[in-house]
Amino acid sequence: MNTKIIGIKQLHKELKKVSDATERGESFLVVRNSKPVFEIRPVEERKEKKYSLKDFKKIQFESKNKNLSKELDKIIYK
Repeated sequence: MNTKIIGIKQLHKELKKVSDATERGESFLVVRNSKPVFEIRPVEERKEKKYSLKDFKKIQFESKNKNLSKELDKIIYK
């Protein structure tokens, strides 16, 4: 990923364009007085599996594990 350098005044003027570019995967390093201030980059999507109530019911009825409750707590609450 290529990071573009942008001044803070330019960011202020072109916030909508920078926002749209970020959604397309572009990153920006924002500078003030030629010094880096902060970085704008796309948010990475979480790769965690999402469980539904059906998943938990299936686990409950198919499992013969005595520690099922503790394992479910780990999945839900980490």
